[in-house]
Formats: sequence, structure tokens, C-alpha cells
Amino acid sequence: MKRKNLTVPSAVRRAAAAVGALLCALAVGALATTGTAAPGGAARDAAPAVDDARSVPVAATETGLVCPTPAQLEQPDVGDDAFSAAPVATTTTLTAAVLDGADGEQPAVTTLDGEQEAELTGPLEQGTDAAVLDGRLPGARVLRLTPGTATYAAATVASVTTEGDLRGLVAGPCVEPAVEHWLVGGSTSVGSSGRLVLQNPGRTAATVTLQAWGASGPVVLGSQSLVVVPPGEQVVTMLEAVAPDQSRLALRVTAEGGRVGAYVQHHRIEGLVPAGADLVVGGGAPSRTTAVSGVTSTGETVDDPHAPRLDVLTPGTRAGTARLAVLGPDGPVRLRGGEELPLEPGQVTTLPLGGLPAGSYTVVVDADVPVVAGAAVDRKGAAADDAVIDEDPYDRAWLAGQAVAGQTGAEQTGAEQTGGTADGAVAVPEDAVYGVTLSGVPDERGPDEIEDATGSTEVTLRGVGPDGEVAWTHAVDVPAGQTVEVGWSELEELGDAVAVVAEQPADQPEVVWSVRLVQADDASLFSVLAPTPPLAADGDVRVRRVDAAG
Repeated sequence: MKRKNLTVPSAVRRAAAAVGALLCALAVGALATTGTAAPGGAARDAAPAVDDARSVPVAATETGLVCPTPAQLEQPDVGDDAFSAAPVATTTTLTAAVLDGADGEQPAVTTLDGEQEAELTGPLEQGTDAAVLDGRLPGARVLRLTPGTATYAAATVASVTTEGDLRGLVAGPCVEPAVEHWLVGGSTSVGSSGRLVLQNPGRTAATVTLQAWGASGPVVLGSQSLVVVPPGEQVVTMLEAVAPDQSRLALRVTAEGGRVGAYVQHHRIEGLVPAGADLVVGGGAPSRTTAVSGVTSTGETVDDPHAPRLDVLTPGTRAGTARLAVLGPDGPVRLRGGEELPLEPGQVTTLPLGGLPAGSYTVVVDADVPVVAGAAVDRKGAAADDAVIDEDPYDRAWLAGQAVAGQTGAEQTGAEQTGGTADGAVAVPEDAVYGVTLSGVPDERGPDEIEDATGSTEVTLRGVGPDGEVAWTHAVDVPAGQTVEVGWSELEELGDAVAVVAEQPADQPEVVWSVRLVQADDASLFSVLAPTPPLAADGDVRVRRVDAAG
């Protein structure tokens, strides 16, 4: 198959920059019309309406999804492979699908600086429904899309290591750069390591401010809290050097002067035995309602150190209480001692999820203060026949919290009413099998109301094949208050897919979902991905003339 030329014309970038500048100017005018948000989310009094206010169409700008780099270790050369922490090579792939717009200009894969063509060691396939990219990934890449050419763009970087400290399936999505990221997960306690990677695909330097919280409260980072990321480059910070001995972590990354991508590559060992590696990626911003999809239990006991766990942080200054709803295959499950979780401001609170029956779950967190949340799930492997230490290794997946709609009648600020539909997409690496977990979130989630939840949502799943065509369509009925698992055997019967799209009606109970990836030749290596939402479309901005001197 002939490979296409994947370049980004400089004229397109200049046009996108001009449109972006126009968008900023119009947004200022729009704020002058509608009022701005005061601290805490309450809106200030809006400016008086005037007759000359009008709507102006604004085109979507060029979009770039910045991708994680291949998983790697920061280690000295010991001079003897027998003592190496990385005795085998790591294989990394980038799989991407740009959907519902493949008849427009093709996507382009570039390096971070955007100037150099970056071919993959694999094919590009252009179908009538999608443009599909699949190949080995040699380094940091950006998937660039021209405005208005796609509805969905999903890309996944997956690194597979079968032995050593990085043993695991380390996977994460390519994401749009942003001025703020919330990362919940990882640790820097003995045996753990975290590489915070900040990527700047823009053309100006970005000044990044880091904030960190641990089990005991805010972590003082000192001069390390400010990082300058040059344009077209990435900066790596070892978290154990700036926030040592933290058994749990939550990070806030904020950028000025440009937008960045951010993630943490985390791995840990127990003695000399690998105990899991994965990426901690950005989740929902602080909200009074968030959900973590894809929590799996094998029936671990309450005191099992490898039982799933939930991490919750309230980054504000007020203490609060979180109420948890655990949605399982047969409906809500009461978590002994965990229905209500006290929250101290600035402290990462961990709740073990052992004791759940085997199955897949979604945990919905409703709090009286804004929170962020994430979860960790372990999976047991088997020691190699020639292993020096006869102990079974584990792999770990870090799950990101997703924003959902608040409770009906709950007191929410405008900034926190972030729910809606579960539309989104996930790219699936070629060497992985996968399953889809979907959970219906009832509007009322009180201890009594959730037991009587009614209604269901029909979610439409679409699989995009390696040729860029829609390979299959599958309807899934998801009852409110329950979790439905569409397993790999069922999906395999439907046909090969490099991406899965889920869409739901807006007038039915909300659904949150995720995709669990499992390495095809070793089911103990796994990762869990939340969906990438649809791309921003063209829209209107309401503007009016203002007195600059006022």
C-alpha cells in the first residue's frame, strides 16, 4: 500500500493562528456582554444589554493532538544486561482514527515543532468514513487536523514491555493541549517512580506552574513549581526528586503563554518484582460530581493490597463529604464503610475497593465540595520460568475521572454543570484485544433513590476498521444504575476495529464508558482508557461594541 505524504502546509498554520487570534478578540467581547465568572463559580452581574449585540460565526481552528512518548526508564548504564532494569526492548505503537470527515484534507503526523514531517513505520489508510494511522512510534508526535475536517479524532500510544521494571501495557491517549490539566494517580514512595512529561506543540514558550497534593496535604515544590517549556519541545521532571516519599499524588498543571500536553509515566516494583506500569493522564476538572469507569474486581478481599482503590482530592480550602455510588453488573453495590467518605481539604483520600464481587464497575462520586478523582486497578501475572525470584508480577492501570452531570436539584454552579452525552471515541492498538464498559448514571443517586433507578439508554457503538470503513454497528441497552460489559469475544465476532465510537441520545440517562485494553499474548498486561470527546465545531460568538476606556 502506498503511503501518503503527511505534511502540514505553513499557510494552514498561519491561517489557523490568525483565526485563533480573532477568536480570542471575539471572546473578550463576548465576556463583556455576558459577564465573567467570579471565584467559586458564581457569575458577576452581566453588563446591560445593548441593541448592537450580534452573533458572529467563528470557524474552528486547527487542532493538534499531542501524543505520549514511548515508555522509558531513567537509569544509568550498569554495564551488564543481567542486572539491567530493562532487560528486553519496549515496543511502542501509535494508532489513530480521524472519523466522519475523511473526505477533507488528510491528517498529518509531525514532530512537536510542527516543521518536520514525521513518518510512521506503518501505513496510512484512507477510507470513506475515516483516515486510519497505524505504525511503530519512534518519538514524540502530534496528530494535526485542519479545521472542520472531522467530528472525532482518537489516537492511542501503547508501549509493551514483557520483563523488567517497566513490565506492563503502558497506554494513553493523544490529547488536545490545554492551559490546565488535573492528574490523579501515581506515587513516589520507595519502589515507585513518576516521570512528569510536559509537551509544547505550539510556537511560543509556555510557563507551567505545578501544584501537588499528597496524603498529608499540599506538597511544597519550591522553585521546582515553575517550569518553562520551549516551543516544539518537551520537559521531563522526575517526581521523586521534587515530591519524594508520597504514597499517593494529585497534580495540577497550569500553563501561560501557550497550551501544553501533560501526563505522568508511573511504574513501581516490590523488592525486585515488577508491580505495574502505566500512564496517569488528565481527567475531569474539579466538580461536585465525577465518575471513574472501568474498575474491575477479581473478588479481592478488603485487606488485599492489590485490590482496586479510589483516590479523591478536594483542592479547595473547605472540608467536605463525598457520597459514593458503585454501579455493578447487577445494579448498585453497597460498599461497606464507603457510602460516605470524609474529605479533608488539600489531602488525597484513598478508599480501598476490596470486597466487591468479581466484575466491572463504575464509581460515581457526589460531593458537597468540588473534587477530582481517579482509581488504580492491579492484575496478577505469572513469574517467568527462568526468573531469579519466584514471585508473581503485577501490572497496574490508572483510571482517570470523567465529568458527569450533577444530581437533579443539587446545588451546582454553572461551571460545574458539565454533564451531557457520552459521545466519544477510543483508538485500539492492533496488538491488543479490548472490551467496552458502559454504566448508566441515574439522575438521582441518593442511598434510597439509586436502588429504585429506572430507565435505560441505548448506546450505539461503531467500529472503524483498518481500511477506514465502518466495520460494524452495535446497539447496547444500558440500564440506569448498572454496568454493562461488551467483552472482547463479542466484539471480535463483530469484526476488526482500530477505533470504537460511542454515541447516545441526549434525552436519556447519561452513560459513562471506557475501554479496557489487554495484550493479545499476555492477558495480565492491560490498561484502561477513557473516551476522547468530539472535536469542537464551528459556532457563533455573541459580540458587541464596548468602550475600551470604561
